Amino acid sequence: MGRSTVRSGERAGGRLHRLTPWCVVFLVLLAAAGPAAGAAVEAAGDPAPKVFAENCSGCHGSRGEGGFGPTLAAAAFASLVAPMVEEGGITMPSFGDQLSDAQIQGVAQYVAASIADPAARTAVVADGGETYRLYCAGCHSTTGRGGALTRGRNAPDISQYPAAEALAAMILGRGNMPAFAGNTLDVRQQAAVGLYVGVLVDPPSPGGRGLGYLGPVTEGAVSAIALLILIFLAVWLAWKSRTAAP
Repeated sequence: MGRSTVRSGERAGGRLHRLTPWCVVFLVLLAAAGPAAGAAVEAAGDPAPKVFAENCSGCHGSRGEGGFGPTLAAAAFASLVAPMVEEGGITMPSFGDQLSDAQIQGVAQYVAASIADPAARTAVVADGGETYRLYCAGCHSTTGRGGALTRGRNAPDISQYPAAEALAAMILGRGNMPAFAGNTLDVRQQAAVGLYVGVLVDPPSPGGRGLGYLGPVTEGAVSAIALLILIFLAVWLAWKSRTAAP
């Protein structure tokens, strides 16, 4: 009885000893495959395409080709897309209360990287400035703060809206504004104007008071008024000194 028990234990120990190296190999392979599998699952679970499909494709099309809303071919920069998603504009509702910040940034990156026309990604602000001054400044002024038109109408102050709203207006047209997309401006020019309008909306501060960033006319008027006040004070002080009793 005792010998049989000992021999059974020895046989079991031998089998366990033979299996141990294979267990180690299996665990090593499992550990190595874990990160790769996790990355694959994470990539497959990217929420941005789903967020776009559920919230954006109904107006912009499944591939951004446009429909009720404008085409997204020129929406090549997440910095343009994200504020529009969050704030809305024209007929587009705001999604700021429906989507988290991470979802908004994610769908903006997805539109810019995967849906927009690659040619639009080469747009630069300087080119947008030239195009804006040629086609837009006549109505919206060089500072983007709007201007008077005929028959009592006024061009809107585009600094009050997300820069991508100007991009949408260029594509769709709005009110008395014609559509510039297509024959007039290609996708690169549209994106460049959008980037430039973003600078007009939030210009870099040179220091001091911006005076609403209304441009040199406003700054010159303020300077002229300040100069007149100084001249008046100088004359007043000199006049008092001349009329003072000896």
